[in-house]
Amino acid sequence: MVVFKSPFKPVQIANEPFGDFVLAKLWQHAVEHPEKKAIVSAEDENNFVTYADLYIQSLSVASFLHQRHFGHGDIACLVLPNCYQWTPIFLGCSLQGGAASGASVVFTDYELERQFIDSKSKIVFCAESSLDRVLKAAKNCPLINTIVIVETDPKHPTKEYLFGIHKFADVIKTPPMRGVPAKDIDINRDILLLPYSSGTTGSPKGVMISHKNFGTMLNIVFAHLHDYVEQVFKGTYVMHKETDILLLPFYHIYGFGVLMNTLCSGKTAVLLTHFDPDVFFRSIEKFKVRMLMLVPPILVALAKHPIAQKYNLSSLEMCLSGAAPAGKDLIDEVQRKHPSVKIIVQGYGMTECSMASHLPDYKDFKIGSCGKIGSLGEMKILDVESGKELGVNERGEVLLRSPTIMMGYLGRPQATAETIDDDGWLHTGDIGYINNDGDLFIVERLKELIKVKGLQVPPAELEDLLLSHPQIRDAAVIGIPDEAAGEVPKAYVVRATEELTERQVQEYVKERVAHYKQLKGGVEFIAEIPKSPAGKILRRLLRDRNAAATTTSKL
Repeated sequence: MVVFKSPFKPVQIANEPFGDFVLAKLWQHAVEHPEKKAIVSAEDENNFVTYADLYIQSLSVASFLHQRHFGHGDIACLVLPNCYQWTPIFLGCSLQGGAASGASVVFTDYELERQFIDSKSKIVFCAESSLDRVLKAAKNCPLINTIVIVETDPKHPTKEYLFGIHKFADVIKTPPMRGVPAKDIDINRDILLLPYSSGTTGSPKGVMISHKNFGTMLNIVFAHLHDYVEQVFKGTYVMHKETDILLLPFYHIYGFGVLMNTLCSGKTAVLLTHFDPDVFFRSIEKFKVRMLMLVPPILVALAKHPIAQKYNLSSLEMCLSGAAPAGKDLIDEVQRKHPSVKIIVQGYGMTECSMASHLPDYKDFKIGSCGKIGSLGEMKILDVESGKELGVNERGEVLLRSPTIMMGYLGRPQATAETIDDDGWLHTGDIGYINNDGDLFIVERLKELIKVKGLQVPPAELEDLLLSHPQIRDAAVIGIPDEAAGEVPKAYVVRATEELTERQVQEYVKERVAHYKQLKGGVEFIAEIPKSPAGKILRRLLRDRNAAATTTSKL
């Protein structure tokens, strides 16, 4: 058996409920640095919370949830932008033995309803901007008994709402309470997080991440950063004195992981609700940020955005990129424009492994690689056709095994069995190889997922939507290259009537899905969708068709 093991030293597997672990860290930082800002708004420095604030508010949320009969095994859906309230809400759910399921604030009521029903959410925390869509979606979700409005902009206080809708400002006035006893939480089987992922194919599915899964993941990342990042900075990187910029969405496992790592490290988090280049670059300059955890589109902004040249970004020394590949040309351009950035490295992971499976070797990082498999992890490379285990420098599907691998997909045993085999190996759907030094290189995807600025867009979801149009007989969606977004969706459509226009198709989709799922790659009408004898869409032929058309248009 050819199994590749992690070269990094083993970390402790999580052995306590994750909420208790984080709560203890918040208390520790509050005691050691009582005036320290834990989270501060990038737009308004006077809008901040301390570690003591987060500690007390987490207990108050737990107490409120207890009063609303939210307890062991229950799910709360968080339809929120990046905001400090994410932390006490998440911890309140965890301390009550429940789980948090994040959703994008740009989701339509159709998308929200689907997640509410699938997750069996009982409580929804949402921003004011999402309330109308949440209420519309909740009409068909009888399990939802409470909606909490989170005021994310203190300059615009929430107006009065109907009975049954609560304000977060009132929630945190609830006398703080511990929640369910820690001994009643099964860290191996109880769900901590329920992010939604499309997996290797299909529509979004709830990924059941346990306390042990994510707690161990944080231990791995925490140890890696301490052991390697501090070496890079030659002992000058003191965690509680540093500042992180949080701009990746918290409902995404990567963004949530960065949030938890920042707070558990005792740093100050500068929060962006969305990516605003001016605010982003100004924050790097003002807070003298030394390290960024980001995605390739942010690297593109560092390399190409003209506003970047207005600011002094010389404090920035390292970038850790994930969620999608970053090419050598892009990395070279960032370092050419910003010479202080000595290190740009990449990792690899997926929601199903609780964030990152591979982490960079900072002393010997090879551009184009995803680094080496993280602590406690194992990896195999399988031949796609034969299933044979492959050795170094041989391309095949990447399989992972680790204590961080999800428990499975909520309510989908078949999809779980198709993703995790009987021996506990997670089939990633990615094609890659490992070199002689143990570095992983991803070369292509078996899976059909489209990545738009690191966000997942499952073709099957858009295809189902397109097929609901009465004037569409058949449809297929692929991702096509886009310099700014990495990929954007393009639809190939077989019309039922000649009257249907490209614009009508795009508008139909636009009204029903989030902005990043829209058909920004265009719509092309064709006579027939290419399919295999088994009925599977031959996306490779569609990608070849698009590439040929693109090449022709450039001639």
